[in-house]
Amino acid sequence: MICCGTNSPMLAFHDKMTSSAILELSLEQADLVYYSGDRIRGALIVHVAAPVTIAGVELRFRGSARAKWREIGWKTETEHEKEEIYFDDRFCLWGKADGRWESREVLNRGRHLFPFQYKLPDGIPCSFEAPEASIRYIVHGALVRVAGTNITTKKIVTVLRDLDSKRDNERKSPSSRHVLEDHAERTFSTSCCRPSRVSCSLCVLKRSYVPGETIHADVQIHNMTMRKSGPCKLQLKQLVTYGEHHCVPIILQELEFHESARQGQRRQWKNLSLTVPATCPSKLSKCRVIDLRYCVALDCDFGESNLYAAVPITIATLPERGIIPVRWSYQECSLDFGEDEVKYSSSDDGFKPKYKYYEELRDIRKDKYFVLKLRQSPGAKRRLMINEGESRTDSDAMNESKA
Repeated sequence: MICCGTNSPMLAFHDKMTSSAILELSLEQADLVYYSGDRIRGALIVHVAAPVTIAGVELRFRGSARAKWREIGWKTETEHEKEEIYFDDRFCLWGKADGRWESREVLNRGRHLFPFQYKLPDGIPCSFEAPEASIRYIVHGALVRVAGTNITTKKIVTVLRDLDSKRDNERKSPSSRHVLEDHAERTFSTSCCRPSRVSCSLCVLKRSYVPGETIHADVQIHNMTMRKSGPCKLQLKQLVTYGEHHCVPIILQELEFHESARQGQRRQWKNLSLTVPATCPSKLSKCRVIDLRYCVALDCDFGESNLYAAVPITIATLPERGIIPVRWSYQECSLDFGEDEVKYSSSDDGFKPKYKYYEELRDIRKDKYFVLKLRQSPGAKRRLMINEGESRTDSDAMNESKA
């Protein structure tokens, strides 16, 4: 007869086994940030309060990308789900596992240490989190039991990959110092059957930025309609593409620079600024499930329709030539996708990848520019001419005295 109550001997054995052994995963890198090709070093620590019999100790390294999205047609709704595995390796740290666990090992009371190291593959994509999509790298540790549920532990690590804007292979894109512009125009019908028009222009001074750098933009709005607009906003957007065509925009930064554009008003704003937060670099290379782009957008609300202009930018991990990083650190990205977005649902939704964030940057090109201007300034030339004139006068006076 098997007792199913709280005093079940099998349940008591399970509680005793769980309480007598505690598993801990310790990694050498304190911030849990690695680059593709790095070695993950650490130890799996087992704390045993009383001798236990187990089948073995196992370690697993897994890296994968997954995405789930819905496409709504005219009368249909199709759900898609894709997964891409980059590596999935298991290692036996103690015991014998030839396809199945057949050994019986006794762990004595005390602390048992199982050191390990694992080399990450080269060229794997960067860690990333989005609504119903992720690229994750996980280290699993397991105490394999003879019977019952295994005792497990795990840690999710951030894996980064450098992106240099100078080595970006987008041949058709403009250079990093090229000014990017976009114009938009919309026509509204009026009660007197005379169309009215509203237009805007957005100009961004360069294409490539790093987290912590400031984006400067110039905006111009010309409202030739008989209606007022709603708020005018400058936005930094992350464009996540699921599969091949399904794209979800996520607003990372937003600046409301004008409450409303009145009838007949023409305004121009110079040097509006947005700071790039800690975020994943552009283009998830080697990932066929998710693609990632960024843009700076201008959004003006006109009730039933919006006036919209956008220019693409590149988020890199290395500053462009002439900009020296003075101070930087690894910072967690924000996973606030907004109320209208689908929240990322997972048991590990507390994980936030860490990315390189530049807290202070120095542009040495401006220093060189000012030095050159000072050397060629009219004041310096005037002083040079005066000194040359005084020296000539002194030499003439000496010649006359000698004569």
